[in-house]
Amino acid sequence: MKVKKSSAGLGKMDATSLKNKVAASIVAISSIHLLRVFMDAKNVPDNKLMWYVIIHLTFVLSAFVMGYLDRLTKVKH
Repeated sequence: MKVKKSSAGLGKMDATSLKNKVAASIVAISSIHLLRVFMDAKNVPDNKLMWYVIIHLTFVLSAFVMGYLDRLTKVKH
């Protein structure tokens, strides 16, 4: 009995979806790093904490805008 493997469950993987997945991964990694920094907030200067948060919010905003622009530019069939 042969089992045929299908990649249909993986979904369509084009450049836009790959870009969005990479952006989401960057946000996730940044979130984990930010949580790690906040766990040791006593030893981190306030100025450095502020910049970590600003950089993280920049990643989040960029991912959101890329997803929004992708949704705007999709052609409705």
